[in-house]
Amino acid sequence: MSLRTRKLVGSIVLFAWMVVFSLVAMAVIGMLPARPPVWVEPVLYAVLGVAWILPLKPLFIWMGKGRDAGA
Repeated sequence: MSLRTRKLVGSIVLFAWMVVFSLVAMAVIGMLPARPPVWVEPVLYAVLGVAWILPLKPLFIWMGKGRDAGA
């Protein structure tokens, strides 16, 4: 698979993952019984802002490989 195709496929997967992750994060935050304290909200959003990318590390590595890598 060419690098260009890998980037296209990876971009589509990345977009789909971000949509699913944001919907799940909103649902989880919506299930909280009350609004969290003011100091907890920035921490929560910072953690969620980084957490979405952790499962995608293999995808980014795969996207960066050349045509002959792994073949």
